[in-house]
Amino acid sequence: MIRRPISILLFVLGGWITMTELMVAFIDVEPGLADSLMMTAIFAVLAVPFLLLGAWASPGRRWRELGLTMLMAGGIGAVCGLITIIVVNDPTAAPLFPQPIPHIDLAPAFGAVNLLLVGALGWWLYRGKSALVASG
Repeated sequence: MIRRPISILLFVLGGWITMTELMVAFIDVEPGLADSLMMTAIFAVLAVPFLLLGAWASPGRRWRELGLTMLMAGGIGAVCGLITIIVVNDPTAAPLFPQPIPHIDLAPAFGAVNLLLVGALGWWLYRGKSALVASG
């Protein structure tokens, strides 16, 4: 009876961290791939315990719910990544940034690849893994 609210809370926290990881992937702090990989890896490592504990606490179709959480985080992360790109490229948003304005580069390709990977894993868990578990 208490497992459902706990799993929902853990999925919300894990999905929020996953969405943050997806949004951060669209920002390139320094030229090169190493820093972007490090930032996304930190957020992914932070999200995994919440997502796995949420799947463990879930009384229903665990992997399907985990996949749905990842898909929702992917959708929200895609919108947040697009907003990040728009705001950084908008000259009228300059007064909203801290002064002096930091140099912010964008990494739309890395963000899109990261988004596709999370989305594919979420879709596989939502559709494929649940079908494999049910048949096997």
